[in-house]
Parts: sequence; structure tokens; C-alpha cells
Amino acid sequence: MQNNKEHGIKCGTVTVSVYKDITGQTYFRITADTEDVLPVSYIIEDTLYLY
Repeated sequence: MQNNKEHGIKCGTVTVSVYKDITGQTYFRITADTEDVLPVSYIIEDTLYLY
């Protein structure tokens, strides 16, 4: 039987918010709630800038 529970202790949360300005240009804002997950937020940011 498969168990869907997560194992481990949560280190933090990374949030990606997507916005559209008045000209229709899309941009995003990435926030991390702890310093432990900052490296993950940097990877997400770098990847999004590629597109």
C-alpha cells in the first residue's frame, strides 16, 4: 500500500506570484519565508528568466 504522507521536517515555503502590468507585460515575484529555502528560490528565479 502506498503512503502519501510527507517524511521530514518542513524547512520553508517558496511562493511564485505572477502579475501582468497595464501594458500586458507579465512579471513575477518570488518570496521565500526562510533562509533555508533561498537557494531553491534562486534556482526558480534563474529558470523563469530564461523564458
